[in-house]
Amino acid sequence: MTGLTVLVQGGAGAVGNAAVQLARWSGATVVTTVSSATKESLAKAAGAHHVIDYRQGDAESAVRAAAPDGVDLVVEVAPAQNNALDLAVVKTGGTVSIYAKHGGDEYTVPILDTYFKNLRYQYLVLCSLHAEAVARAASDVTAAIATGGFRIGESGLPIHHFPLVEAAVAQDAVERGAVGKVLWT
Repeated sequence: MTGLTVLVQGGAGAVGNAAVQLARWSGATVVTTVSSATKESLAKAAGAHHVIDYRQGDAESAVRAAAPDGVDLVVEVAPAQNNALDLAVVKTGGTVSIYAKHGGDEYTVPILDTYFKNLRYQYLVLCSLHAEAVARAASDVTAAIATGGFRIGESGLPIHHFPLVEAAVAQDAVERGAVGKVLWT
């Protein structure tokens, strides 16, 4: 991905943090959004070149300052909330890749804005990807791990372990917005 600029919405979440690390490992310039100073630290540790706290100021201007020509790819976790920003900062011929729907079940796609940009929306659901795509992704992730380009736990995204008997406590942690990944062990 050398030469490409990637915007990862939610770069401190579990998948967003992985996207930051893998995009950086693959040579992209990485811009990400976060919602707190703690999450900013995680995104920077993951390798983001530019971290934007979307709760502080104008996110569009901040993305444009980091990527004046726009971004090639948006990794999107909340399209219902972020589609307007995505459209404002993605380059002509760019892609908005959606892997979750946090914060809403619907969003509007303005035809002319997307039409004239030759924009592509790519939805990613692991269980329905072609086997070849999964195999390529697994190979890339394995290579990233082997070369230190992808980390979790103490050297990366925080992992919170809960025994199965504490499932309710784990759920409470998720609902309170635990930063990192909550796992039953």
